[in-house]
Amino acid sequence: MKKVSVIVGAYNARDTLARCLTTLVHQTLEDIEIIVVNDASQDDTWEIMERCRSQFPDKVITVNNEQNMGCGGAKDSGLDVASGEYIGFCDADDFCATNMYELLYARAKEMDADIVDCGFFAEQANASTITTQEEAEGILDDDKRKMLILRGGYLCTKLFRRELFNDPPVRLRKHVRALDDNDVLKYMYLHANNIWTVREVLYNYSDAPGSLTKIMDVDKYFDSIYGVMEGTYERCHELPTYEAARLIIEYAQLVWYSYGINRCIYDQIVKYGVGESKISLYFEEVDVDIEEMLVKLAQLKKKVISLDYKDNPEVQERISPIDIKIMQECDRRYEI
Repeated sequence: MKKVSVIVGAYNARDTLARCLTTLVHQTLEDIEIIVVNDASQDDTWEIMERCRSQFPDKVITVNNEQNMGCGGAKDSGLDVASGEYIGFCDADDFCATNMYELLYARAKEMDADIVDCGFFAEQANASTITTQEEAEGILDDDKRKMLILRGGYLCTKLFRRELFNDPPVRLRKHVRALDDNDVLKYMYLHANNIWTVREVLYNYSDAPGSLTKIMDVDKYFDSIYGVMEGTYERCHELPTYEAARLIIEYAQLVWYSYGINRCIYDQIVKYGVGESKISLYFEEVDVDIEEMLVKLAQLKKKVISLDYKDNPEVQERISPIDIKIMQECDRRYEI
């Protein structure tokens, strides 16, 4: 068993993959495996991976998906072969400090951690962030779980004890362009016993405009929003920790619901302008495909949300009144 398995999903990544893999094969943690998954790329991503494997056969494992499985599906293919005591993820257009996994693993062993997090640098924002607050570290109680869910975060800045993915088996959603990990991350926050951090910026997130998950048409955006809402509910609602986290989970679900609605009616908002008096107009004259999406979103919202907007203080505090009114209008029209 390796100490750490790092999973890299790669799709048409010829421009960034070499940089990413260079930072991984030169990690100061020696007992590490790098699992690179080619997700049916149409460029020479596979050849780049294979050259790296031939140079570092003791570290690099390559997997070739014959069909494109999306970001989550590529990670799943890596999880299926990972042998590490801990699991990490790195996106093919990102890179990390060469001592990242040595520091994360040392912290994991020191604290017998289920999850260890670190800071990341976001290129577009030119800002560094550590999403796990110091107050949220340690043995997880209801308040710490709420803090973690509220702040969100990313799989790729963390190490996870492998059993979190295998006992019971947990995999990411396939065939989606974005948000493939958000529901899994909430599940991990509710399921894990503890979380710790290395309070250093060790991961570089290349969030440049035009990267794969940043530009999506309405159909793919809808699929991502619907998937993360449904996945969060299905993964989490039967966990024993769910009830105590219900307010913050349902707030997070309504944020996605609001994003999904606003994306569907975006053209109408542009046409009529922003204002509470115009909300009913946003839903007039939408085409049949958009209306079908709104119906599906409203019906899913009815399934995953148990509290009225006014009864959830997280919603009242954090979501703007006009967005609440837009959601209520969508409910009124389509929540069958």
